[in-house]
Amino acid sequence: MEEQATVEHLAKLAKPRLMDLLKLKIAHTYDPTPGNANSTVVVDDCEIRLTLLKTAQPYKDINRFVADDKVMGYIVNPGLLPIAKAISQDIRGQRRLVTRKVESREGGHTAIAHMDGFGVKIMMYFDTVADETQIVWECLYGVC
Repeated sequence: MEEQATVEHLAKLAKPRLMDLLKLKIAHTYDPTPGNANSTVVVDDCEIRLTLLKTAQPYKDINRFVADDKVMGYIVNPGLLPIAKAISQDIRGQRRLVTRKVESREGGHTAIAHMDGFGVKIMMYFDTVADETQIVWECLYGVC
């Protein structure tokens, strides 16, 4: 599977899984304008400073893991669990979660996809030095 098609497929699979992991009981607002770490958003008279959370996974032979029966267990879950855990801890006692589309920047990532309606970006590139494929998950969020 081509890299761009792979990350787009991961983004589609990841959204329902993330929602299942989070089990949000507070309001969620998604801002589709691109932003970066430490940017601010004002929602309901509350100024929220956004945090960028980043996780990366290396794979020697990515093609072994993109099969339908393996992609959730080997790629999606390991990428989403740190994000879901961080957000779950931060939303305790809060009333609103805000996510924002993560700004794209130059950096050699050959394939990039954004999760629809949630501030998560998935990037995939081949690291020639380490001879492995890197999948990087970024989430831009804040709470109030």
